Amino acid sequence: MDVEPICATLLEIVERRMVALRMLLEEHPLSKKAPRALLHMLCIGVLRNYRLLEAALRYCGYDGPVRGSRRGWLSLVIAYEAIFRRKLVGFDKLLRYENVVGSDVLKCLSKLELDDVLKQYSGDERLSVKYSVPLWVVRKLKELQPPSGVENLLRAFNERIPQWIRFNKNVIDSREAVKRLASIGIEAEPDPVLDDLLMIKSVASGSLAKLDPRMFYVQDRSAALVAHVLGCQPQPLGDFFSAPGGKVGHVVWRCLTPSVSIEISRRRLASEQRLLKQQQVWCPVLVEADARKPPLRRESLGAAIVDPDCSSIGRIGHSPETRLFLEKTGPSIVYRLARLQKRALAAIVELVKRGGTIVYSTCTLTFEENEHVVKWVADNYGVEIVEAKPWIGVPSPLDGRMQRIYPHTSKCSGGFVAKLLKV
Repeated sequence: MDVEPICATLLEIVERRMVALRMLLEEHPLSKKAPRALLHMLCIGVLRNYRLLEAALRYCGYDGPVRGSRRGWLSLVIAYEAIFRRKLVGFDKLLRYENVVGSDVLKCLSKLELDDVLKQYSGDERLSVKYSVPLWVVRKLKELQPPSGVENLLRAFNERIPQWIRFNKNVIDSREAVKRLASIGIEAEPDPVLDDLLMIKSVASGSLAKLDPRMFYVQDRSAALVAHVLGCQPQPLGDFFSAPGGKVGHVVWRCLTPSVSIEISRRRLASEQRLLKQQQVWCPVLVEADARKPPLRRESLGAAIVDPDCSSIGRIGHSPETRLFLEKTGPSIVYRLARLQKRALAAIVELVKRGGTIVYSTCTLTFEENEHVVKWVADNYGVEIVEAKPWIGVPSPLDGRMQRIYPHTSKCSGGFVAKLLKV
């Protein structure tokens, strides 16, 4: 079966159900009918360029559906093949789909220069179309004044970032970790800042599946930063919004800290339990509960990690289907989530003993979900903002003690980390 219609079917499901593409690639029966690497590459490429592909189709005279249906997504898949993979695919193969977009449109796409398409747009709208990011997100990102400018940030969302692996320092050191990875086909080098993290330089097919979960875990650099900012703290630790469990597992690997994980979703809590069992992390107590109303006594924790639900703007490179979600929700999602984040962080502060530490982190980039939340809680709930070190990102322009992580400067997904001290 051709890969194009399979990709179109999966993307239609992603859009309709708002589920992760990677989950479908692993679980959907159709994904087993095409080469996995090719299917992944094609679907990711279409999602990273869906607005640009739609503009190209319209420029070439196509007036049929785009998105919203399997046929609509197939038109975008064909446009991606014709524009970005024309030398590999060949025009003769594309002609098999002339009944979808028409032969004249195919001929136009196969010779098209994207700069000609983009001449129709200017300003923020041009950036939105060029990088296939919702217009409101482009404007939010411009407010941040990121290093090197917003276009470099947007470009990074469409480029590959390195994969990272952390290792269990209680079992092996950095040199041994590099050696063991090399033995299964993974070439890696130590992170210059985080002492239990390795950057993958090359990986043989199937090698990641050979990782020993007791010693290795694939985790983005921005997520691995959290345990380092927290450090080893008085026990016990509370991890809120805890699934999939990577952060609490990291802290236990580093500090052997007894902990309580709070997660509202029973399904995600079960997944976290499986992960921690594989990693032989036996300390955490897993609790199904709402982090805004945690079932714990006041001042019963020595420290806390708060990694709340967020708009995930920092992950639109890693998970490009997030663009569809953000397009559907519009900017109101930021303000709804900020209210949840404030309420949860305020409630969790009350559970930490005086002198205890709270690390607040997200995988998004808006001021409203990050600095504004932390500042509001600091002003009203008896905590002090302290420096979130070590640094892999850049100081926030609103408060230099808080850390912002951008893909184009830190070689990882975007995010935010702040550290609070209970006074």
